[in-house]
Amino acid sequence: MKKILTFAVTLLLVVAVTPCSARAIFDDDRPIEYKELPEAAKQFIDKHFSKDKVTSVILDEDLMSKEYKVIFESGAKVEFKGDGTWEDVKCRYDAVPRALVPDKIADYVKKHYPEAKITEINREHGEWEVKISGGLELTFNKAYKLIDIDD
Repeated sequence: MKKILTFAVTLLLVVAVTPCSARAIFDDDRPIEYKELPEAAKQFIDKHFSKDKVTSVILDEDLMSKEYKVIFESGAKVEFKGDGTWEDVKCRYDAVPRALVPDKIADYVKKHYPEAKITEINREHGEWEVKISGGLELTFNKAYKLIDIDD
């Protein structure tokens, strides 16, 4: 029993003292080639970002999942789940492609912030988050009802 306790304490100390080591074991971000993206991600890029040049593709892989990050020459960034479905789109200087914004969200933004453009959109766990020019973040539920505003 004493050996098990000593081993557990030693392991805990190693992980606590060297969090970077633990991260290196369980997390791997590495650049990959565009052709290594899932087909769904490549189709998304061809449809919505065909005029923008891809500058880098990063695979974020850990023990349980894969995610891909694609960065464009314009400064736009798209994050994809492991199967290639988009999860997050950030456009540094332009609005996100209109086709990505549900009509009810676009209508809400146009009505309440007519001069603003949507610069980021994220969909996760049934909620939609959009960031508009000026910095406001609007969160909508899966029925596209506004549930939070964060500045």
